[in-house]
Amino acid sequence: MKKVILKESQIKYIIDNLINNTISEQWIGDKKSERESRRAAKKQKLSGPSDWDNKDEGSFNFLSTPGAFNVGEKGYAIAHHVSAAKLGKAMPGKETPPKETPGKKPEPTLSTFTVQGSSLPYADNMVKPYFNKYPDALETFNQILQKFVDYIKNGGGPNLTNVTIKGSADSAKPTTDVPAGYTKLDHPHSKAYNGLTDPKERNQYLADTRASEYAKVLSAKVKELTGFDLIIKVLPGDNYYGQEGKRGIEYRSIVLTPNAGELKKTEEPSEPEVKPAVTPGKSEPGGKVKIPSIPYKVGIYTDEEGYWVNGYNVTEATTGYNYLGVSYEDAQSLGIPLFKEVEESKIVGDKLYVGGKLVGKIDTMNNAPENFNYMGGKKPQYFAGPISRIVGTRDNEIEGQGKVTVAYVDNIYFLFY
Repeated sequence: MKKVILKESQIKYIIDNLINNTISEQWIGDKKSERESRRAAKKQKLSGPSDWDNKDEGSFNFLSTPGAFNVGEKGYAIAHHVSAAKLGKAMPGKETPPKETPGKKPEPTLSTFTVQGSSLPYADNMVKPYFNKYPDALETFNQILQKFVDYIKNGGGPNLTNVTIKGSADSAKPTTDVPAGYTKLDHPHSKAYNGLTDPKERNQYLADTRASEYAKVLSAKVKELTGFDLIIKVLPGDNYYGQEGKRGIEYRSIVLTPNAGELKKTEEPSEPEVKPAVTPGKSEPGGKVKIPSIPYKVGIYTDEEGYWVNGYNVTEATTGYNYLGVSYEDAQSLGIPLFKEVEESKIVGDKLYVGGKLVGKIDTMNNAPENFNYMGGKKPQYFAGPISRIVGTRDNEIEGQGKVTVAYVDNIYFLFY
């Protein structure tokens, strides 16, 4: 056997490698154990109710009954109860809707909009709105747009005869510098500031052109969504160039004045025409009788309010089941939630919030509007709701309207045991 003599440096190298390999294997084992623990915790969270540990907040598991326990000081359990969305007009041959009728939705109104601060979508020396770079500005714009759309769809278009918009620019000196993140100035003329060189005149250009460009985008979106030609008159803007102390968000704004108050005539929306189901005289044994998907009034509940919404009664082509729903766009504008399997929830005062949405006041069962299926025969002590939720979204062919993306909805209550 050949004898091998190692140098001190070689011995050190071997020992270091042994130590490193041991640490590496241990680290890999620890990471694997950590991943398995996380997966187990996630599985446990999805498979069982959430323990609130006698606090007023925690998560709610829609896949479990109950969805939460040890809620609040008295340790209540909470379960959810599903109720079908309400019909505003009975289907031919169907029973009439229950007496639990949603209240009337307030008529839309238009008042002056002042857009300031982070809601302004403009970089220095630029005049066109860049909503992709300013999320607060996009949210504000969509809120204004929705107000106009609601007002026009409820018959207010003829009132909009004197809509005005006015911008303002603070005391800062305008320049031809291109702000970071842009490649050139976006002025809608062949020359920057339309050839103006005087700082005060340039400042006026910024105030007026920003208002004009904002108005163009708003009018185009209103036309796209309603077909209505919204004419917005641009007024001379406020120019604070060079004025001491007039620098900042309060001197940079856009003011949009619709000059239209409440709708002159308040009427319930007319009922959509509901055509009888087309029933063939004969059907083959085992054959399905197809009921068309048709426009309908649907009862929706959000923010403790109930109201009728123009929606749809949809017949699924594959299953023959019926669902009630509203257009996906209306579901978004109404704020109807699509709850995940597990949602963070909390009790604030006497109100229940689930997934950041207000469900409603927690009330005694004496005031419950309908009978509930009790969990294990045990009668609940309190309830909250209803709140409408989205249970699915699908494109459907609607009679007289063509293809519509429909958000199927139901109403849910939360019961405290």
